Parts: sequence; C-alpha cells; structure tokens
Amino acid sequence: MELKRIDNLWHFFATQNQLFLKKHIDNKVLYVFKKNKIQLIHSFNPRFTAQSSLSIGPESFEMGVETYAASKKRFGLPTALNLHQRLFFPKELLKLTSRYALIIEKDRFKNLRVTLEPFIPKNIKDTSAPINLICETLWSFRYFSNTVKN
Repeated sequence: MELKRIDNLWHFFATQNQLFLKKHIDNKVLYVFKKNKIQLIHSFNPRFTAQSSLSIGPESFEMGVETYAASKKRFGLPTALNLHQRLFFPKELLKLTSRYALIIEKDRFKNLRVTLEPFIPKNIKDTSAPINLICETLWSFRYFSNTVKN
C-alpha cells in the first residue's frame, strides 16, 4: 500500500506540473524529474521504504568535492554525523534538520546538490514544501506549483 501511495504521489506531481517522470525499478526504485536543468531524484528500497533519499541538483553536477552536513535533530538535539564537516549553510535550509538529515555537496564548478534522508513522501504538502524551499533558496524558483488544478 505504501508503494502505491508513493507512486501515485509522484505521478500526481508530474501531471499537475507538466513534468516528465522517469521511473526505474531495480534493487532500488528511482523517480527522476527535470525542470529548469535541475534534477530531482527520489530513491528508496521497496522492501524498506525508510531507506530513502531525495537529491536535488543541476543535471551537470559532477562528483562532490566538498561535503557539508547538518544532522536530523533527535529530541530537539542534533546528533553526530560521520562526514568531513558540519555546516550551518544556508540558514533557511536548517529548518529541514528537524525532519531530515541534510547533506550539501559542491562540485568543482561550484554546483550544489542537496540530499535529504530519510525522505518518505506522505502527502502533497509534506512532499512539495521541502523541495520548494530548497529550490527557492538556492535557485530562486518553485519546483512544484502550490495550486492544485482540477
């Protein structure tokens, strides 16, 4: 039931925003959108949906050279992360650490890719809000429209 709900949610976003949805099923399920040369990838293990991540970044993103992270807060306190650095950047995105672990990568061309873990889409608002926040903060546009068309 969970898989069908996730599939319906991504198909809804593709239809309402007139985006092409690429779906790939293997050991992991991948949903890929592209808008304004920004690629959104949601990947998860179909057997255990809590093992999921959402990455947003330019199509031309190469391997990350610098990695920054802010961990998900547990009981209001940040937990330790095993990455190179902890970063308080950009401050608007730190709101997301109450629900997700936030990983920001920068490649040699200064392109940024943001990854949220674990990302389990529940409903339209909870799915589009963090995506739109990231896109508005870094690239100044909304990835998904806020209006629901009939």
